[in-house]
Amino acid sequence: MKMQTGFAFAFGLSILSLVSPVSAADLVLYDALDFAAPVAKAFQAKTGLTVDVVEPGSTGETLGKIAAEGSNPQFDIVWLDGSAVMERMATDHVLQAIPAGAYDKVAFTAFGKSLVPASHAFLPTGASTTAIEVNTKKVPADKMPKSWADLQSFSGKVAAKDPNLSGPAYQWLAGIFQTNGLEDGKALLSKTLTNKTLSGLSSGGKVNKAVLTGDAVVGINQDSAIFSKIAAGEPVVAVYPKEGSVALPQGLGISAKTQHMDAARKFIDFVTSAEGQAAMQNGDDTDFFFIPVIDGVKPKPGRETAITYTHLDDAVAAAHETEWKQWYKDNFVQ
Repeated sequence: MKMQTGFAFAFGLSILSLVSPVSAADLVLYDALDFAAPVAKAFQAKTGLTVDVVEPGSTGETLGKIAAEGSNPQFDIVWLDGSAVMERMATDHVLQAIPAGAYDKVAFTAFGKSLVPASHAFLPTGASTTAIEVNTKKVPADKMPKSWADLQSFSGKVAAKDPNLSGPAYQWLAGIFQTNGLEDGKALLSKTLTNKTLSGLSSGGKVNKAVLTGDAVVGINQDSAIFSKIAAGEPVVAVYPKEGSVALPQGLGISAKTQHMDAARKFIDFVTSAEGQAAMQNGDDTDFFFIPVIDGVKPKPGRETAITYTHLDDAVAAAHETEWKQWYKDNFVQ
């Protein structure tokens, strides 16, 4: 979940412009994750292969850049939160299937195996989910919400991200519709998100800020964003709704038009190695607090993993992405 916008890192000799021609690097990575740049740096140190890491901003901004490039994509691999958006790019032939052999080399946990898409649209490198972020100074223990429906009692004081900008938010929105049914899901959100100054935020960091300042009492947020604040000593907790939380994979995908498949395969191998996973945890921002999906990898201290997950029907979510994002924008974004 990137909070930065409009910049790029380059490892090697040059900085890559967001509108530059084909890079001279061995690999071009587009991402919206906090740990991508340090992982790429560690990969280069390990292999000698150069990586241009292009970070357009949020997941939505990254997807927008890919869409703008059309039939002339400038990336080799993309690393984002959200299985639905990755599935949609595969359906649109923006991504090619991950080679089956790449999965065979990874010692996935049972949870990790459950995140591997039948389409092979992406390879899961970690995960998170969406939780209810509660300011413990504003909500007593006996008033804590226990379900998404309970958030109706906090109407007007609920912070949420705009799914048009946030991959995790779209995964959550599609999950609400899957769990409740489309019409009941829309009715629930209409009764809950009644303050447009809070329901169209652009990042998990802004949801954190709204909850911590008291502008909101509760927030709908990626749980890794909440744990980053808990680790910093802030008075918030992550509450998981009793109906379950939709799993949110961090997915690596390969461009359908890459000319650097060997380097892409080597990057996947590195990310799923012990060394690569350690680099993914070497920081304090949101995405470093992921749920491991590979055997032997432990979560960062304090990171909850005993969660009841539901799995999104990615094909349905991908098919309705444009429609459902527009509905949210029309109703909950200023």
